[in-house]
Amino acid sequence: MLCEQIFKDITEIHARLFDHRPAIQGHINYFLKEFEEKRGDREKVGLRNIEKAVVDIKDKFLPESKDAMDVFLTNLIAKLKVATEVCKKIEEKENNIEIPYLEDQREQRKKNWEDFMQRQFERSAEVDQEYDAQVIKLSKEYSDLEDKLISDYKTRP
Repeated sequence: MLCEQIFKDITEIHARLFDHRPAIQGHINYFLKEFEEKRGDREKVGLRNIEKAVVDIKDKFLPESKDAMDVFLTNLIAKLKVATEVCKKIEEKENNIEIPYLEDQREQRKKNWEDFMQRQFERSAEVDQEYDAQVIKLSKEYSDLEDKLISDYKTRP
């Protein structure tokens, strides 16, 4: 029993002298609390600044921007309408100029096509005539050869 008592006392003395976990834990908790408070204060200040900037933008810059946009957009719309009208007039002038030119070009292409087709027809007729002449010539040559073969065959003893 005495040994147990001595062992308990020694363990308690050892824990008090060398076991600093409770003290360290207390310091850690204190540090975390301080850090969170400072961080929370900084975030609150940052959020207040952002809120102030948003209110300033909402109250001051948005109405000014809206008024400026109304003025500039009406001017821009008017200028766009004028530009659109000018473009339409230019397009009409180009169409009036281009229509006769395009019709002339179309007629020229039509005439060229007809000439081309006529030349092709003439060439085709020439080829057909030449072919017929060659057929007649070859037929005559082969009939002469056939007659010669027959006469040679008959004259043979």
